[in-house]
Amino acid sequence: MAGMDVLCSDKTGTLTLNKLSVDKNLVEVFAKGVDADSVVLMAARASRTENQDAIDTAIVGMLADPKEARAGIQELHFLPFNPTDKRTTTHIDGDGKMHRVSKAAPEQV
Repeated sequence: MAGMDVLCSDKTGTLTLNKLSVDKNLVEVFAKGVDADSVVLMAARASRTENQDAIDTAIVGMLADPKEARAGIQELHFLPFNPTDKRTTTHIDGDGKMHRVSKAAPEQV
């Protein structure tokens, strides 16, 4: 049985504004010792701006400096979104520990 510490779910203004956005004030964190800024940073680390994906661009755009997404980490593995798994997963090492960060619909996590 798998477990998780943080689950991010969204409701965007895509239909009304034709622009994907993320409101950090709506980020709910249920794990102890984790704040909304940490969730945004980890989501940015699982994102790729070079793909010009709207979701990745919106998430990385929440950082003060987009370079923060890669600062101080070594990406060990990246699994891009695919229609079978319906998720993106990145394995990173930033502080001597392995972290797995996934972006997906809640029912896929």
